[in-house]
Amino acid sequence: MFLLPSIFLGIAFALLLGGKPSRLLTVQFKHGWTVFAALGLQVLLFSGARDIFPELLLEPLHLSTYGLLFAFAFVNVRHLALLPLFLGMALNAIAITANGGNMPVKPDAWEAAGLDAAHSNNVAVGADRLAFLGDVFALPQALPLTNVFSVGDLLIGIGTVVFIVAISTSEGSRRIIAPSRLVDPLRIPSFRRLVIGKLVSQLGDWLTLAALIGWVYHETGSLGQVAALLLVRLAPPIIGGGVAAALVDSFPRQRLLVFVEVARGVLVAVALVSVLLEIPPLAFAAIAGSGLLAAISSATTRALVPSLLRRDQFAAGNAALGFAQDGAMALGALGAGIALTAATAATALTIDLVTFVIAAALYAGVRAQPVANARVVSARGLLAGVRYVARRRLLLVVILSFGAATIATGLTNATLPRFLGSELGLGPGAYGFGLAALAGGLALGGAVTGLVPIGEIGGRWIGVALLLMAMIFGALGFTEHAPTALLFLAFIGFLDGTTDVLFDTIVQREADPSYYGRVFGLGTSFFTATMMGAVALAPLANGFGAPHQVIVVASVGLLVAAVVALVGTRDRGRPDGSAAGRIALDTRP
Repeated sequence: MFLLPSIFLGIAFALLLGGKPSRLLTVQFKHGWTVFAALGLQVLLFSGARDIFPELLLEPLHLSTYGLLFAFAFVNVRHLALLPLFLGMALNAIAITANGGNMPVKPDAWEAAGLDAAHSNNVAVGADRLAFLGDVFALPQALPLTNVFSVGDLLIGIGTVVFIVAISTSEGSRRIIAPSRLVDPLRIPSFRRLVIGKLVSQLGDWLTLAALIGWVYHETGSLGQVAALLLVRLAPPIIGGGVAAALVDSFPRQRLLVFVEVARGVLVAVALVSVLLEIPPLAFAAIAGSGLLAAISSATTRALVPSLLRRDQFAAGNAALGFAQDGAMALGALGAGIALTAATAATALTIDLVTFVIAAALYAGVRAQPVANARVVSARGLLAGVRYVARRRLLLVVILSFGAATIATGLTNATLPRFLGSELGLGPGAYGFGLAALAGGLALGGAVTGLVPIGEIGGRWIGVALLLMAMIFGALGFTEHAPTALLFLAFIGFLDGTTDVLFDTIVQREADPSYYGRVFGLGTSFFTATMMGAVALAPLANGFGAPHQVIVVASVGLLVAAVVALVGTRDRGRPDGSAAGRIALDTRP
């Protein structure tokens, strides 16, 4: 059901990214006629024209369309960008074959899509053979093209879009997808220690945060309490980002990273003692202090990457780091959602304390090249950092567009417990499950970005990704089906993961090394401030409207961010006309 819409979406996104869809005509496919034959047959079978075929032929004809597509896939397997499409076809074929020629459909998905018996051609509602491969998701019935869909449908749609965009924006003869790009930075011992350390440290952080948020909402039923807890965690990084801007460019970054992790471990130990002795104010103060140091740790880690890797490895390195951080977020949030009723705040803090000890030990073994021209940064230096960003259009645009996006995501983040828990019935672990879906998408999006070459479409992709996120946020707001809502969150996370990697790569390639700390620190402060403002606004917004309405409004914020990014990343060159003003992020060292 996603093939035709995906073709149109792929062409549209290729054009937005400055690609040339006409390049598709130059791709050499073997037996391309099989695709057109399969597509034509499916159009006939899923329209009123199906009545021209005898009933006994409907099932064989339907299965034959997959046979044609499999034949095409087999002879064209060298095109790696088509792998998601091929996998989607295989999963659909397996499900249909196992159920006698019909696609199994989950009754709750069918109901959520608002479909009736007239739409039940070639599907079997309630079929239980490999039901998880069937139509288990539902597009909201408020949308014009409401329907149920499967994991296979999803992969077919994604594969189609990816292939069209990849071919349309390809540069020369370089391979579009190369797993070795993501693996290469991990062969460097110091960078490998940095990635593992970040994974361990983030795991404890997210387990604690997700468990506390889920527990607070379950105990109080108040979004105001949830927002207060988020603000306690979010407010300190605003200051931390500014401190990072002052410190990261002034001290050896590897030593600073070790010191910060040790200090965070001490603060978590204080929080643990405070919880055991039932002194909540001291515990929250310690956690807030840990949040301040977290901003310094984040800026230091990203500023350290160029000291460990070659220039052509920056994007892949950022992708590996993003995968580790977001994977830890997904595991921590999922663990909190599953074990919420058993895990206590003391248990979560104990795990968090152990992770800081391990992370500090790993960071101690990192060996980085010193930054040339490092200088002590004063308050005047911070202002110089602001002026530095303001004079560089690309850096300024990506920071502003990310800030607009965090307003939308922050508003939704604080609304998720009510939306998923109360409206969609996921219960007290709803926030943990939602955050896990989001983080899983983040990790996958970051990893995928590391597999592809980052050419001059890098800057423009940020705007396209934000536009896609706005569309998915809008669909999420109309969703009444919990599994579909979690899927949409995973998609949002995937797109966000790709933009996070690109943001770090743009800063590392466009900024002077002696300004890395200031740019990353100022960015962290700005993003946290906009996120905190949105979280503080969430209870008020939820007082005026239902959660799904709040999420739809948030999608408008993402649309604004997309416009800022798309307009601001057009290739006009710098005022001085130099080629350095181009958005190009080529992979040449």
